Amino acid sequence: MRSRRTTVGAALSAAVGLILLAAGCSGTASAGNPANNTQGSGTGGPVVLSLATPMGASDEFRAFLRNVSTMSHHSIRISAEFNAHHEEGPDFEEQLLDDVQSGRVDLAALGSRVFDIRRAPALGALTAPLLINSFDAEEKVLGAPVAKRMIREVDGGGLTGVGLLPGSLRRPFGAGTPLLGPVDYKGRTIGIQESKVADSTVRALGATPQWFGAGSSVDAFDGFEQQLVSVNGSHYDEAGMIGTANVVLWPRPIVLVANTKALARLGEDQRELLQDAARQAVHGAGADLREQEHKALESLCARGQKFAAANPDQLTALRKAVQPVYDQLSRDRRTKEYLDTVTALVRDAPAEPPLSCKD
Repeated sequence: MRSRRTTVGAALSAAVGLILLAAGCSGTASAGNPANNTQGSGTGGPVVLSLATPMGASDEFRAFLRNVSTMSHHSIRISAEFNAHHEEGPDFEEQLLDDVQSGRVDLAALGSRVFDIRRAPALGALTAPLLINSFDAEEKVLGAPVAKRMIREVDGGGLTGVGLLPGSLRRPFGAGTPLLGPVDYKGRTIGIQESKVADSTVRALGATPQWFGAGSSVDAFDGFEQQLVSVNGSHYDEAGMIGTANVVLWPRPIVLVANTKALARLGEDQRELLQDAARQAVHGAGADLREQEHKALESLCARGQKFAAANPDQLTALRKAVQPVYDQLSRDRRTKEYLDTVTALVRDAPAEPPLSCKD
């Protein structure tokens, strides 16, 4: 799928559905050298920043884009390239990080999971298995002071963290029989997306993980993990796999990361505005994400998607089976500190209601 470039300007503040300005608007940063099109404050024109993401235009970071436009009174514009590196292999988010690091783009919005591999392993605390299992819990964590410390984990090597945003909840789907308890994972090949934590979790459950690119076929797998919006959009329901109604493996928090040199060309007040725009986008994100999931569920149910619920014994067995992943994460002192903080924050947060196609 080819990427799409649009300009987020004055129209964005009024466009709840993110009907963005067309490509080619004057002042849009070029993909080849965006930093040279980033104007400093005091030049009289708007500051233009390029942002790339493997996600679509209506996905989770849209509130951030809207906030930048309104909070800056349209003096900061973001030229957004959607579906970047989409379907270009399982390392599509690694490729996007390289784009930011090299300066091809100024900013990126991508899943936190990619950072647990080599750049910021402490962010693995956000995707520890079966821990953050509701939109409210995710919003609570990313709205807490710990999020300000966690975003600093991505700093270095030409990258600077801007903010953390809530993302979709990832759920298991199984071929033939649903993935309810650990026994259902044994011997299966499970499709996952690039993440050390996800890889370790699937292995702890007795299955073989296989990374796959966004939007790629899942037909060859015995199961996969994915959010409902992507299952619907990619028509993964056509593979005939059964979803687990009451198991959230992990969320997909969004990391907003910038090229350090591009960010340095902004004034201090402009850099703070970007960070504030990200923080303000966290509040209320859970309700918006839940609505997106509800719409996807309605569409999937209309096409015949099936769900099955794990019983209490199976849920207990799942938690016991993934304990080695927690042990592995806790070997790093800073990751353990984050993990303990996140665990305390979500302890009283209720899980999402089980998915159902019944009225």
